[in-house]
Amino acid sequence: MKSKIFYIIEYVLAEMFIAYSLVLHFMNPGTVLSELFAFCNVWLLIGAFLIFVGTYRKNHGMSLWYALKNWQKKTVVILLIAGIIISSINMYFICHPKVAQKTDADIVILLGGGIGRNGELPEVVKARAALTADYLKANPNAIAIATGGTLNNLPPEAPALKAFIVGLGISPERVLVEPNALDTIQNFQFSCKMLAEYKNCPQSQILESDILIVTSFFHLARAQRLADRMGFTHITGLGSKVPVLKVLDCYSREICAYIKLNLRILLTGKPQKILD
Repeated sequence: MKSKIFYIIEYVLAEMFIAYSLVLHFMNPGTVLSELFAFCNVWLLIGAFLIFVGTYRKNHGMSLWYALKNWQKKTVVILLIAGIIISSINMYFICHPKVAQKTDADIVILLGGGIGRNGELPEVVKARAALTADYLKANPNAIAIATGGTLNNLPPEAPALKAFIVGLGISPERVLVEPNALDTIQNFQFSCKMLAEYKNCPQSQILESDILIVTSFFHLARAQRLADRMGFTHITGLGSKVPVLKVLDCYSREICAYIKLNLRILLTGKPQKILD
């Protein structure tokens, strides 16, 4: 009876994870290739694993754990503890970015975050753009650069970001478009170069300017760390909220991205400072 209760719970949890993955796919549909490699497929895999362990328990009357050898159990426990510790440390930094309390920066770098196959911006990205528009309204001398390219044959993101901001009442002349960046590092590289050309000055001057980064709150700490490494000396940030339904997915993905960044810095020393 106890075993039955456990495998029913495992089946129910599996259905919840699979449903969560499908809902996330539905919220922001992309191309077949982008859907195939989307992070939200992790929840689908977790659901499949729970179905497997539930079926094992149902057929054998015991947990899969008891079928493992002692060295396998120790390995799983060590990896689990290490994963929890590493994830917790990175989560702390993710949740404690340098948020601008008051700033009069005249340059805003709006970081893109994806686009649907129909050219529609996800709600997460719209929130970033809306926050940028609010800042530009409050600071009439400021300009923004919307940066974001595309992958997997999707429409470019930066023009859609500008159109959204302009639709909120901002003059088109105040929003530059950088449509080629494929990741956050390129967001800063290409934006710095474009701003230098726009202001007719060396890139070193842009690096020393007061700049406001606008992105989702969960992404802000990693973006600021990258900006610091690339030579920006006066960076502050504003982070937009994400829909409640996407919190688990966004923060889980960001933990993985933050760990990946730490490994990249440790192993390669990159990214490095932008040079003229």
